[in-house]
Amino acid sequence: MDTPPPQKKGLGPLAWLGIGCGALIVIVIVVIAAVAIFAGPKLQKFGGQLKDFAEEAQKNPTRATANAMVNMSGGQFEMVKEDDVNKRYTVKQKSNGQLTTIYWDEKQKKPLTVTGDFSAIPADANPSPAPATPAAN
Repeated sequence: MDTPPPQKKGLGPLAWLGIGCGALIVIVIVVIAAVAIFAGPKLQKFGGQLKDFAEEAQKNPTRATANAMVNMSGGQFEMVKEDDVNKRYTVKQKSNGQLTTIYWDEKQKKPLTVTGDFSAIPADANPSPAPATPAAN
């Protein structure tokens, strides 16, 4: 008599490959969901800050540059003098007290920087300066 061939035990290699790929997909989905849940509010806050910066940069690019320098420095810089009328701003590096002034150059139509306070701005940078506003701390 013929004996039947022995039956295979367990799953074949393709089945194990499919299970592995399926498990990997599930893990990726869980990780993406966890990141969305925990980092989502922080990303939305950052997106809002980025939007505010973009709006400010359209209105007053010099102020936006100075604010970015202060806000992104991790506390290394502070705004010490602001003049919105003439679009000039002085920031101080806290570690050594060095002053940097960001001002609007009418000739080049862009913000430029100089080391020092408002007096360090070249005389020809702003052809018709308006009176300075009081310093804000």
